[in-house]
Amino acid sequence: MPPQVETHLELLLEPTLLAGLNAAFSQLGVGWILRQMDGQLYSPWPEHIPGRDWLAQVSLLEGTHRWDNGEARQKLLEIDAGPLAWVCELRTAKCKAPSLIEHAHDIVKRESSLRYELQSTLEELISKYEELTVVYDSAETIVSITDLDGVAQKILNEAADLLDVDHASLMLVEKDRLVVKAARGARCDLINTSLPLDADQISGHVAREGKPVLVEDLTTDPVFGRGARDQEGARSLASVPLQVRGQVLGVLNVNHKRSGDPFNSGDLKLLMALASLAAISIQNARTYQNAITDRLTNLYNYGYFREQLDRFLEKAREEKSTVSMIMFDIDHFKNFNDVNGHDLANVALVGVASLCVANSRQQGDRMPDLVARYGGEEFMILLQGICKTDAYLTAERIRKQVENTHYEGGQNQPMGKLTISMGVANFPEDADYAEGLIKQADQALYKAKRGGRNNVQLAG
Repeated sequence: MPPQVETHLELLLEPTLLAGLNAAFSQLGVGWILRQMDGQLYSPWPEHIPGRDWLAQVSLLEGTHRWDNGEARQKLLEIDAGPLAWVCELRTAKCKAPSLIEHAHDIVKRESSLRYELQSTLEELISKYEELTVVYDSAETIVSITDLDGVAQKILNEAADLLDVDHASLMLVEKDRLVVKAARGARCDLINTSLPLDADQISGHVAREGKPVLVEDLTTDPVFGRGARDQEGARSLASVPLQVRGQVLGVLNVNHKRSGDPFNSGDLKLLMALASLAAISIQNARTYQNAITDRLTNLYNYGYFREQLDRFLEKAREEKSTVSMIMFDIDHFKNFNDVNGHDLANVALVGVASLCVANSRQQGDRMPDLVARYGGEEFMILLQGICKTDAYLTAERIRKQVENTHYEGGQNQPMGKLTISMGVANFPEDADYAEGLIKQADQALYKAKRGGRNNVQLAG
C-alpha cells in the first residue's frame, strides 16, 4: 500500500460509515464492520451481533467463512491508491436476509474514493504552493538584475540550488548558434563557447523543438544517450527551453543530482516553472541592454554613461573615494571615413571599442570599468577608486594597443596608422561634479590633440 494511504488512513475511511446500514438491519441478525489490512477492527462493532470473538476467527481471505453460530462474508476494498481495508458482513446462524456485502462495499468505496481524490488534490495543491513559493523567491532576485550576464548566472545558480546539482549550464540563442552564458561544475570551461542550433545534441534539440527533455539514464537512453555513454559518470539530465510567447531564447540544462537519484517529472515541472520566469527576465534584460548600449560597438551609450557618472560620484563622495575619467577619440577619423568608406570606418570603431574594453579592466574585486561611446568617434571610460596616475597608465596601455593594432585602411591615415588621443581627469582632484569632470577630461583631450595627437594628457 502506498505510504500516503497508510499515513492518511483516517482521512480515507470513516469508521461510522456503515452505522446507518447496521441500524436499519439490526432486527435481522446481520451487521457490517470495516477491518484494517492487518485484520484489526476499524469501525464500531454492531451491538446486535453477539460475540466479538468472531473477529479473531475470520481470516484475511475474500469470500464466505462459516462457524457454528453464523458466518462472515468478506470483500477487499481497493481504490486507485491500492488495497485499503476489508468490508466484512457478519450474519447470525438464524439470519435469513439476503446478503448486502456488495452494497456495503460500494458505499465505503464511493466515500473512500472521493476522500482519496480530495486528499490527492490537497497534496498536489500543497506541492504546487511549495513549488511556486520556491520559484517566486527565486524570481524576486532574478527580476531585480538588469544586466544579461548577471541574469544568466543568477538563473543558473537558482536552478542548481533548487534541484541540488553540481553541473548546470545556461545557453542563449544568438543568430543561428547557442552560446554558453553561464555554467557550473565541469561545464565552467564552456562559457562563451557556442554550438550550431542544428547540432546533434540535447541542447540543440530542445532549442529547435521548444520542448523539454528528461533523461533518467544517459548511459542507456536510446535517443539521447549515445553521445553520453563514453562520458565518465554520465547519469541523469533535464533540459528545458527558455521561451516567451513561443520564441525560444535559450536552453537551461541541469545534470547529475548530488544524491545520485535520477530526475523525475516533478523536477522537470519545477525547472520549467523557473525557466518560464527566467525567460521573461532574460527578455527584459535584453530589452534594457539594447536601450543602454550602442548598437554598433555594444558599448554603453551616452545616456547610460551620464546616469552612471552621477551614481559613481555620489558613491565616491560617501566613501571618500575617487573616480577617474578617460576621454578619447580616433585621430583624423573624418579622413579615415572619407578615404576608406563607412564600412571600414565602422570596423575601426568596433575594433577600437573591443580593445578599449579588453584593456581597461582593473585587477581586484571592485566594480568593473564602464566603457561608453560618447558620440561619433569619441569614447569615455569611468574608473572607480582609481587615482589619476593609475588612470593615466590605463589610458597609455589602451593607446599603445590601438597604435600597434593593424586596421585595414589605417595606412591611409596621416600617421600611416590608426591612432587615438586621450585626456584624463579625476574626481575630486580636477572637479567635484559631473559636468565639471567631463569638461576637464575634454580639455585634456584637446591638449593631446594640440600636442601632436597619439598621446595621453592629464587635466590641470
